[in-house]
Amino acid sequence: MHGLSVAVVALLLGAFSALAAPVSFRNAHPVAWMHLLPVGEQPGWTKRGWVSIELNHANVWNNEFTMTDKRTGDIYTYEADFEQSSAILNLGLALSSTLALGLELPYANRNGGFLDDFIDQFHQTIRTDRFLRHLNDPFGNSFIVRKNGEDRLTTVHGEGLGSHKLKFKWWPLQWRSPTPGLCDCGVGFSAQVKFPTQRRTTGLSSGEKDYSGLAHIGLPLGKYSAAWATAAFTKLGGNENLNGWPRREWLQMYELSLDIGFGSSFGLILQARTESPLLMREHLSYNYTYITEAGQLAERVASGWNSLVEWRGSQSLGLRWLWKSGSSANFMLVEDWGLGSRGLPSEWNYVNNAPDIAFISQWHFTL
Repeated sequence: MHGLSVAVVALLLGAFSALAAPVSFRNAHPVAWMHLLPVGEQPGWTKRGWVSIELNHANVWNNEFTMTDKRTGDIYTYEADFEQSSAILNLGLALSSTLALGLELPYANRNGGFLDDFIDQFHQTIRTDRFLRHLNDPFGNSFIVRKNGEDRLTTVHGEGLGSHKLKFKWWPLQWRSPTPGLCDCGVGFSAQVKFPTQRRTTGLSSGEKDYSGLAHIGLPLGKYSAAWATAAFTKLGGNENLNGWPRREWLQMYELSLDIGFGSSFGLILQARTESPLLMREHLSYNYTYITEAGQLAERVASGWNSLVEWRGSQSLGLRWLWKSGSSANFMLVEDWGLGSRGLPSEWNYVNNAPDIAFISQWHFTL
């Protein structure tokens, strides 16, 4: 682990006596995970130190497909069909009433799982599109990144701490909820640096540093509810896994969270996030295997094309329980979406495989 991060861990482990600063769900999209792209956070914190743990199990699924680089003629191949179990630890220490330091440690394990078959059967039961799931092994485990037929990854069983992230937060304007631990609102700003922990060939890291700047705003809504939003901009470093691919240097993320309370303990969580595309579509063409327009549409939707070249979206629906001490637990279901008709004509949204579905529990402790 990076030397500075080791020092931060030692500092933070000696400071835990308080409530976690709530952080939004981590997205299991494999390329986004390589760069550990930022997620939404509340503007501030409750006490001097905090710890939060997220347990996340996600189904990532799409068919293998190829793209041609219009600039060079190179052929890129991509497939992501696996389930990812992850545990994300967030540690923090308030240096003053307005400045804080944090560390994010995300562990992930990729393998096959039951959700492929479960989701396919659910789609058949409600008589909706199966998105060509029958073409893949229902318990498959595959993550393929190739350039001109050459594999860029050395394993499909990515496991471990691919990267870690240092966070610095400034909270100049503070509006606290009257219910402790519900929302440390106001206006805040963050700077984040991602450091690689593993080699990029495992598929869990890009192998280089990335830099993010975030702006946070939050507002208590009465005694038991709150809303907060985050906007983030990330400067990507290198990524040899995608060497030559027409990558964007800057990425954007926007997220809105709403916590609707029904008393001092129980609440409903609603969240929506959208992220800018990783690749520049104008330099790529999709290589279809189907001839008909309907077949090509089905093939495009069943692939990871939309998640790479279009704005990705995800939404969560969950339940929150808040104890009097300020500790809380969240249980959420996350689904993917995107605005526009790039998946199915005449509809206002589309499928983007970012990921397909995820089940999440989050735990924020007062120690």
